[in-house]
Amino acid sequence: MKTGKLEWKFMGTLLSLLPMGDVDLIVGPAIGEDAAIIRLVDGFLVLHSDPITTGVKKAGYLAVHVAANDIAVRGVKPRWFLPVVLIPPSYSRDGIEEIFSHMSIALNEIDGVVVGGHTEVTPGLERPIISMTSIGYTTSKVISTRDAKEGDLVYVIGRIAGEGSGIIAWDFEDKLSEKGVDRSIIEKAKQFIYDISVVNTALRIRDLVSTMHDATEGGILQALREIAVASGRIIKVDRDSIIDMLEYEVSVITSMMNVDPLRLLSSGCIIATVPPYNRREFEAIVEEVRKPYRNVGIVTERGGEVALHTKHGELIIREDIIDEIYRLW
Repeated sequence: MKTGKLEWKFMGTLLSLLPMGDVDLIVGPAIGEDAAIIRLVDGFLVLHSDPITTGVKKAGYLAVHVAANDIAVRGVKPRWFLPVVLIPPSYSRDGIEEIFSHMSIALNEIDGVVVGGHTEVTPGLERPIISMTSIGYTTSKVISTRDAKEGDLVYVIGRIAGEGSGIIAWDFEDKLSEKGVDRSIIEKAKQFIYDISVVNTALRIRDLVSTMHDATEGGILQALREIAVASGRIIKVDRDSIIDMLEYEVSVITSMMNVDPLRLLSSGCIIATVPPYNRREFEAIVEEVRKPYRNVGIVTERGGEVALHTKHGELIIREDIIDEIYRLW
């Protein structure tokens, strides 16, 4: 089996084996959908689980924010968290305490609390694995990935491949140094890990978007694909417009490690589709929160794929993308 997410046709076969019929399940497992939506008497419960299988040095911090982001892009504040922490037998008590300390820092940044979970030492593991469940509650509307509309403008908001570059800077520091990457670049990239939350930005723009999606595994291109498939639309984007947003440190690190930044972990970066009549107000709010952004494309006719315009023609993306980070491991 290939590393990363399972192919969606096979995943669909697996899901068909499970009971999911419930009158109160508004959104269940589906390609591109960030979190489940369950109807309650007076509102909606929004739930999401995500594993951290890379990013060893900052796994606890990443686990909180990655799971929280997928609640926030539903337009809902993440509040409650349940971590499942699997520890290799070789790990020290200090290492385990560090994971939980980093979780605490992240939780305090977004006013989240742990309400349960599980921790155990697991034979056969080479590095810690954390599966985090995040939960939010709202009495107002909830945003779905499937709601991108024809004519919507496609925006990228935030640092592209910052998460992946930060993980590489922490976990592959020696290799970067061997390749001649300047120490100042490595140290700055390490700080990108602390800028992966989209909670504040997502909650500020929620009333102005048709849909939004946190670019996690598979990077920008996978996030675009998931919106396209979920919405059943063709999303046309310009590769050069996206590449022009890359920060210098990201460009250096991805180039030296021979990875594609558009296919690299990008938590902290939102893909949003915005009705043209909301464009001015949307851009004003993004500027207020001081996030880099760019209109990189448009949602078009029915189809369910990404059309990436490049210097060499149009590249059609119809398959899920395996994140570049796995090649390094």
